Amino acid sequence: FYAHAGGQRGDHGVLASDGSAAEVVDTTSPLPGLHVHHVRVPHGTFERGMVVSAEVDAERRAATMRNHTATHLLHAALRETLGLHVKQAGSLVAPDRLRFDFSHYAAVTPHELRHIENRVNAVVLRDSRVGKRVMGREEALAYGALAFFGDKYGERVRVVEVPGFSKEFCGGTHVDGTGEIGLFLLTSE
Repeated sequence: FYAHAGGQRGDHGVLASDGSAAEVVDTTSPLPGLHVHHVRVPHGTFERGMVVSAEVDAERRAATMRNHTATHLLHAALRETLGLHVKQAGSLVAPDRLRFDFSHYAAVTPHELRHIENRVNAVVLRDSRVGKRVMGREEALAYGALAFFGDKYGERVRVVEVPGFSKEFCGGTHVDGTGEIGLFLLTSE
């Protein structure tokens, strides 16, 4: 299960064993390497040593992945349209929506918003492959990957890339091709 991190919500799903079931309603990681599954147990009990099957809610995960990759496309379109000074200042990636916080010196005009939305949808329609690769932090920076949260990263980082458009450090879940995103719609600034 993917744990809540970097703005991306944690996975939901089911843990089951011998007639017992637990609904996973969130997944967090309070310490590196420790994943905590927050559960509701509608029936049965769980004991040490039980063999448990774990099933991630695939539809919820896929929706979250679409929104996460769309967040990267939005970031690139904002920088392309408004200027390279635009930097991510936070985000929310959920199955039903995304929110992208960024720094800029003025309100974004309706014309700029339409252009940004159209630019993201053009990349979605290209159905570009979304590359994901792990490399050294310095190698990733030399490769041109964007990183905005400084010391949060270790020596090995994961780079998510939409060739010719977006290249960022990111440990979250993403689609394999931009066409999986579907329609991108800006609803507010």
